[in-house]
Amino acid sequence: MFVAALRLVQIHLFLWSCNGFTLRSDAPLKLPSTHVNNRRDRGIITTMMVPIPHEELSNFFGGGGTTDVPFKDPNMLLSALTTESSGEIAKAAVITLVFGGGLISSAIEANKSMIGTLLGKRRGGEDSTSSPYISSSDAAGPPLPNSFLLFPSESIPLVDILAIIGRIDDFNSIADWKNLDSVQYSSGGTNPPMWLPRGEFKKNVRSAKWKGWPKDRKTGEPIGGGDLEREEGRRIGKANAVIGDAALDAVFDSWAWGSSVATPDKVQTTLALYKKNDGSFDLDEFIQAAARGRAVTGFAALTFVFIQVIAYCSLFIAPLLRVVFNIDIGFGVLGDCDGTCATLF
Repeated sequence: MFVAALRLVQIHLFLWSCNGFTLRSDAPLKLPSTHVNNRRDRGIITTMMVPIPHEELSNFFGGGGTTDVPFKDPNMLLSALTTESSGEIAKAAVITLVFGGGLISSAIEANKSMIGTLLGKRRGGEDSTSSPYISSSDAAGPPLPNSFLLFPSESIPLVDILAIIGRIDDFNSIADWKNLDSVQYSSGGTNPPMWLPRGEFKKNVRSAKWKGWPKDRKTGEPIGGGDLEREEGRRIGKANAVIGDAALDAVFDSWAWGSSVATPDKVQTTLALYKKNDGSFDLDEFIQAAARGRAVTGFAALTFVFIQVIAYCSLFIAPLLRVVFNIDIGFGVLGDCDGTCATLF
């Protein structure tokens, strides 16, 4: 489709150069008298546009084996510039410039951002210049069970999760909600926005006071066993203990659901699922909450990919298949088959 449009544009430029083409009065030319303007003072005649049969025009575009017909009269090429063909040229140009120039470049950047969110270390809501990313805390012990459901960028030690939960009593333990930047910069009112960014959450948790090793809700025993508590309890109980960012992201996403900010109502509701009033910790419930939170991000990514498939098939792939291969796969009405379309779906 685009090659044909380019050929028509080339012909259009050629016709502009031939618009004032003149023939000498002694040149052999047979035209109806109504299409000739005799100019005796200059001894020349100017030919006007003469329609040519569709078969001859088709031979010209398809290389039908003869070249003398189109070039006996250059003005015959003007017959290609009908209203319909000009509209096709304009349509192809608009689609290429608007969607090809804007949509494709924007989609490339959006896909880079999506892949970075899914596989990268930074998930949004934090300042990478002021908070260096900690990929490993060198914690002993096993990894977080079923952590693959969170598709983290690195392994999440169970000890890192316990180091976070051991610093949280309730939703007020992770932030001073009434003094957040979103509250200070708001216009006031009875219900100002309380938005806790991911980076501020990490900073608050790392500097929070250690409250003790979490106990299993079902058995009452230390999570991970007494040996793990004796080995790692002193280290993670220190102020500003080293905690990996992947573990902090897992906790934050359990209530933020892919967002870069958290609100007190969501934190309170989700935290109550796995951190009980008596201080016990339900590890299985936490894993499920964290997986649900990350699933929102995964579902959003799949939806974005699906939208792109529909857009590209409707605007580019399906029209190309119709025009070049006479195959119709649906997806809109752009492009016409040369004959009968072979329908695949």
